[in-house]
Amino acid sequence: MTRFAGHAAMVLAALLMLGAPSPAPAVGPWVSALEMDPGYRDAERLIAAGEWRQALAILERLQVQYVDAPEVLNYLGFVHRKLKNYPVSKQFYDAALAVKSDYLPALEYQGEWYLETGDVASALANLRKLESLCGRCHEWQDLAGALERAGQAVAR
Repeated sequence: MTRFAGHAAMVLAALLMLGAPSPAPAVGPWVSALEMDPGYRDAERLIAAGEWRQALAILERLQVQYVDAPEVLNYLGFVHRKLKNYPVSKQFYDAALAVKSDYLPALEYQGEWYLETGDVASALANLRKLESLCGRCHEWQDLAGALERAGQAVAR
């Protein structure tokens, strides 16, 4: 390799590294670029405050940009469930789980949907699936608590 060719290769490598995107910091298994979106953070804040309709408006806008984001699909299911729009809610939970079948929050909320709509057997199946995926993680604990409040025995 000539001196010029070696220098050109180093310059090319440096230019490629400058143009390479820097990796996003990994904070947890479900963290995504979506969580950096101010609209998403606003929707989460509104959901925490029980402002379902305001959160729904933001989530519907986010879905246009993040079509297959299980986080958005799951929250759309959650908000519709809170608004008692059960058929629509189920569609969003199913869509979130079609994108990511092991998305823990959707499994928990779908389990709560099953419980609220009288399908205890499916709620218990979601609880078992959660336990197989994450042990007795907080999603499992939340769904187990909902089942217990509904009078269902859950082995703790």
